[in-house]
Amino acid sequence: MIEKRVAELFSIEYEKRLLIFDTDRFCDAFDYIGFLISRDFEVIRYEDIEAFRLRYELDIRNSEHKYAVVVFSDIYVPYDIRKQFFEVHISFKNIFPKLHEDTVQRYVKDIDLISFAYEQLYFSCDTREKTEEFISNTVFSKENVKNYCELMTKKLLPSGDKSGITAKEWIEIARKKALIDYYAARANISVDTSFVDVYFEKFIFNGYQKLSGETKKDAPAILPKVIDFIAHGKTALVVVDGMSLFDFEVISRYFEGIEYEYYCTFALIPTTTAISRQSLLTGKYPRELKHPFTLSDEEKGFIETAQNAGYTKQQILYAKGFNPPVNHFTKFMAVIINDIDDLVHGQKQGRVGMYNDISLWAKSGKLQMLIKDLYAQGFDVYITSDHGNTPCIGAGTIRGVGVEVETKSKRMFVLKDFAELRNFFGDKVVAYPGYYLDNDYKYYVCKSGVSFDNMNEEVMTHGGISIDEVIVPFIKVRTVI
Repeated sequence: MIEKRVAELFSIEYEKRLLIFDTDRFCDAFDYIGFLISRDFEVIRYEDIEAFRLRYELDIRNSEHKYAVVVFSDIYVPYDIRKQFFEVHISFKNIFPKLHEDTVQRYVKDIDLISFAYEQLYFSCDTREKTEEFISNTVFSKENVKNYCELMTKKLLPSGDKSGITAKEWIEIARKKALIDYYAARANISVDTSFVDVYFEKFIFNGYQKLSGETKKDAPAILPKVIDFIAHGKTALVVVDGMSLFDFEVISRYFEGIEYEYYCTFALIPTTTAISRQSLLTGKYPRELKHPFTLSDEEKGFIETAQNAGYTKQQILYAKGFNPPVNHFTKFMAVIINDIDDLVHGQKQGRVGMYNDISLWAKSGKLQMLIKDLYAQGFDVYITSDHGNTPCIGAGTIRGVGVEVETKSKRMFVLKDFAELRNFFGDKVVAYPGYYLDNDYKYYVCKSGVSFDNMNEEVMTHGGISIDEVIVPFIKVRTVI
């Protein structure tokens, strides 16, 4: 595992002062800074000689605390300071000395899987051809992927009490789960990660309602906070409807030449387009919307919200598809891409089918071209989703029940009548408390893995409270090469 290899390189069990030279930006491949912080190191970026000298003399020289100083450039570090630290150079070459460095970098998103297989590599593969062969035949072999996924599944949740898992920790769990599901689908093997939803459901009932009060520096805590978060300067928001973290794992493998920062946020529940996307684009919670169950006011709401953020109507653009009519006046825009949601609702082969279909879609390059075009026109580009999706088994169709919601989902019901109707659905649903929703209605969502599609039909869908549906990507494009 990459964490273990980095820990060994840093001698983290024995050293209290680390001087890390990372001129190759290995931190972009593995977040060792976050890892060091979790191990009680104070991490300092070395950027100014005089400033660090002062900090060293005042705070570090006689301290018993653990410090990690990271150097990202060829800047001079005085010899007397270097002597007081354990000095280490981190790079792909130092982490994987038996492999061809440039080739490994092409598989940077799979670095942990590579590290897992590397532990059993007993001979040199330091040419391009040998490294490619090792990655193709060993790293991505069914046996290695299966063993890796099974190990990572066991480590998905912390041991002991799960009730204290925070929203931030759930995001990390969701990202790890998505990666496991991605590798399992890629290798066409069965790995069950659905047990996570049992504990995530408890967070939804006890912690989700607090997200509206959270303020985060890197990403909005919940979708209605997105507009306020990004409405500065010339900005484009690309909304890939229905894109889950799993889907982004597939898509991002084809983001050649696009560097980005990967964060996550929480969708609105029920996780339908009408409710969640409208809240995303208007910056309002569903209970504040005039028509929360249809998209009839979405464009109007987006324009009004953008105007309230300081943009003129001439500067605002709401568009759908890969060719938005941008002009030189456009300063704030939302682009809706429906392709993934269309694939979800037409999917009959589960996650393996989604992996195959999204891979084919991503290879077309349409999304990448849109991102690059917007970036070239000077936009700060953000990518997010209104909800994810999850595999389900149909429990039989139910018609004519509840308020009509503009959605293809069959995992939720909105009821106007306050009579207790849960028995009508059997044991297939849970009553959702209606956080952020209109209190004049009652809300029921299906349990994990269940939808009211045709009996025993395998579908991909959304609308519920599973971690795959609720936690969605929030991507900031850093640069385009």
